[in-house]
This record gives sequence, C-alpha cells and structure tokens, in this order.
Amino acid sequence: MFQVRSPRRRSCRSSRHLSVALLFLIGGVVTDAVGQVCISDDTIEFGNREVGSHTTAAVTVSNCGDAPWSFTNVSVDPATGSAFQVSTTCTTGLTLAPAASCMVSVLFAPATTGQTSGGLWLYNTTSAPDQLITFYGRGINGENGTASLTFVPASANFGTQPVGTTASPLNVALHNQGPAPLTLSAIVLNGPEVYDFFGFDGTCAIGATIAAGSSCSMVIDFRPEAPGLRLANLVIDAPQLASLAIMSISGIGQPATAGLASYEGLWWGAPAGSESGWGINIAQQGGILFLTWFTYDLSGKGWWLSMSAPQVAAGVYSGALYATTGPAFNAVPFDPAQVKRTLVGTGTLTFSDGSDGSFAYTVNGVSQTKSITREVFGTLPTCATAATSLAAATNYQDLWWAAPAGVEAGWGVNLTEESNTIFATWFTYDLDGTPMWLSVTAANTVPGAFMGTLYRTAGPAFNAVPFNPANVVLTAVGTASFTFSDGNDASFAYTVNGISQTKAITREVFQSPGTVCQ
Repeated sequence: MFQVRSPRRRSCRSSRHLSVALLFLIGGVVTDAVGQVCISDDTIEFGNREVGSHTTAAVTVSNCGDAPWSFTNVSVDPATGSAFQVSTTCTTGLTLAPAASCMVSVLFAPATTGQTSGGLWLYNTTSAPDQLITFYGRGINGENGTASLTFVPASANFGTQPVGTTASPLNVALHNQGPAPLTLSAIVLNGPEVYDFFGFDGTCAIGATIAAGSSCSMVIDFRPEAPGLRLANLVIDAPQLASLAIMSISGIGQPATAGLASYEGLWWGAPAGSESGWGINIAQQGGILFLTWFTYDLSGKGWWLSMSAPQVAAGVYSGALYATTGPAFNAVPFDPAQVKRTLVGTGTLTFSDGSDGSFAYTVNGVSQTKSITREVFGTLPTCATAATSLAAATNYQDLWWAAPAGVEAGWGVNLTEESNTIFATWFTYDLDGTPMWLSVTAANTVPGAFMGTLYRTAGPAFNAVPFNPANVVLTAVGTASFTFSDGNDASFAYTVNGISQTKAITREVFQSPGTVCQ
C-alpha cells in the first residue's frame, strides 16, 4: 500500500478570547478583547541538504492581540522524521501576554537520503486551538540529479464519481529518463483530500530499481467521501532525482442523488451505416464508461482497444486507450497473468444527447474525431443503475466475462439486446496472442437461449479516410450460443474453426451495484 502522510496545516491566526469582555452600557456598545496567535512562518522548507550537514531555522510565535492566552500542550508530532530536532521556549502552560512571544528552533541534520517531514503542535486556549508548524527537508548525496522521472499520464483525473462509490482504477507508469538507473525510496500520497484516493503498488515498489529508459507501473483508485473537487498528489522520491517528482490527482465527488444520462449500448459512425464495419460498445455503471472499440489495425486485421472513461464534464468522458494481448481464445487454462496491456493513446466521448455524440482519439500518434450514433436494430432498452438483484434482470444487455468474476480477466463479451435479439462482440485473442474480435447476431430460440453464426471481420484501418464499408469482409468461422439461468449467470458455447468450448459467464460489475436494462 502507499505510504500516506497528510500534515494538517492550519492557517488560522486570530481568534476571539471570550473569557475577558468589557461591557460598556453607555451608548450600548459591546467591546471584546481579542486574543490573536501570530506565527512568523508556519511552514519551514529546508530543501535539499547534503547528508551529514546541518542547518537551523527559527520561528517566532507571538500574541499579537490584546488579551492573554496560554499553551495547553506543545508537542512534536509523533510522525516527525529523525532528521529533525526541535527546541522551543514555547512550553506547555506558558501564558503569553499581549505583545509577548516565544521561539521555536528546528535543526535539520539528514543522515540518509530522501524527503522527510515533521511538525510541532501548539495547542492553546484561543478559539483556534490547534496551530501546527510543519517542516520539510530532503537529504541528498552525490547521486542527486543523475536521473529524471516522468509520469504517464502526466496527471490523473478521475472525472466525476458518485460519493461513496469507487471509480474504475487508473494505471500510472513511472518512466526513468536516465541517464542513471533510479531506485525508488518513497511512494507517497498526500494532499487536502488524500483519503479519497488509494491504491497498491504494481511493479513500482520502494527499493525497486528502474533502468534508464524503462518504466514501472502502479494503480490508483478514487472513492470520494464528499461532493466537489477532490485533490491529492502522488509524490515519488529517489536518491538520483534532483527534486521530488509530483503528479497531481483529482476527481469530483458527485452527490448520490444526481442523475446521469445513460449511454449504455452499441454505437457506430454517424450518419447510421455510413461507416458500417466498426463500432463501440459502451458499458455504463454510474459515472464510468467502459468502452471496447472494435476496429482494424494498419494491416486490416480485426483489432480491439479498450478504455475506462470517467466523466470529466457534463456529457464528456475521457480516459486512456489500451491495446491488449493474451492467451489464445482456446487456452486451457486461460491465465490472466499472461494478459498484457499497452498504452496506445487517449480517447474522449462527448455526447450532445442520449443518441448522438463524437469520439475523439489519439492512437499511436494518429489523432482523429468521428461522429457517432446508436446502432438501432430493434427497440432500444432503457438502462439504469440496478435497483434490485442483477439475477432478476430479464434483459441481458451488459458487459460479461468469465465466471466466477475475475477468474479469466482479460477477455469479455458485450451483449446488446434489442427486441429479443442479441448482437454480441467477443473481445479475445488469436492463436498467436494478438487481439481478435468476433461477432454474432443471436436470435432467441427458446426462453433464455440465443444462437447465431459467428463471424470474423477484416476491413479498412482505424485511421482510413474515408472509411469505405464496401471493403469490410465478414467470414463465418463457427457458431455461438448464450443460455441464461438468470439475469446474472449464463453459459457461452462456441465453435471457432472447428474448436468447440463452453464457458460460464457473469456480468462484470466495475461500479456497484451495476446496471440493468429493460
């Protein structure tokens, strides 16, 4: 887990001391004496200091009001680093008369490399009783400045997330630009709303060494505790860095009662049919869209990309686009540890209404924007946050994956159900591990069962201008069927090029309680 330190800085400087009051009845005027705490500097920044050196900073604490007040407790914060030594004439029980003062002296003598911090609490009898002086310093040696670090993405923006719910996690890469190897000495989350953000180390860990030109990765999560803008920082330290590497993290807490438009379903190029052959499946749960984009690589082979897109503004969702490789569709067992995601760009969905929008993306340096609209082949269902058990659902539209949940993370199947017909897109991997997608229009054969012909598709590259649907080629490769035991459990049976298998599947819930359509 991340180390967390969030010093509680107090900016209060004045307060009214109500125990001393002079009441002048003549003229009806009431005058209170004012007790005021003044601190010459509540934050001491020592900056970079050589290991083995020492330096001292002094702070004056004074009573700049006209009523006395006392210290009830003066103590060093228990999280203070060992490189700091505090001496002070401000002591517990001391009373400061108006204009009186006391001194705080902080010695910084780093014995090891790395950032450290501390604090001195000045509890007092004013109405701002918990004043804090904080101090920061960083020990350095001859390695300082021999490497530099960048974050990918440069900042983490979770967009809008309902209060009390957890957003889809964001992947962050730490890239060492060299020239020297870089050894991580601190991974810290801090900031005003630090407890709204959490995460776990991936390949980034304290003590891990990142070679020049290489990266490590980690995951950050967001669960807002209150509405409004929520802010924090990811702070990285290493002896080789000239200064701390800091990435800003933000998200917006959305009141739980706020409604969201539904964009769940299958989308394609607008006007409808103009670029038939590619599409976007959107699974929406709360303020998060999970997008699978079914398109073609530069050779014309079927290619799929995925994106988790939190809401960043009204009707706007944005995130990182990933290409994925993994075990072949027929691998037994399917090992999710072999699934590898590669960041290829970014995408933004902007909706003008519930049926029309635009998809702007950058993929491997290629930037384009396409108008999109819903693909309608029957009566569109109405989708909303699940109010009852998912098992009770009678419409099966959603994002599904292998059951039990997570056992084969890395592949999935999108089901779009309109007028009792399911159009399914299965995102999986070819025999060589490269991305492969197949599709089926599955008719309802008996209650709870759907079946159809499974197709593999080739077509113009994702960046083709114009995209000519006449060049899209569908090849029948087998059959697929879905048999539902309830609204949250089913079996997916398929035959692909003579290979037959059956997998248990369930809905993928990435933000509880999930979404149901009807």
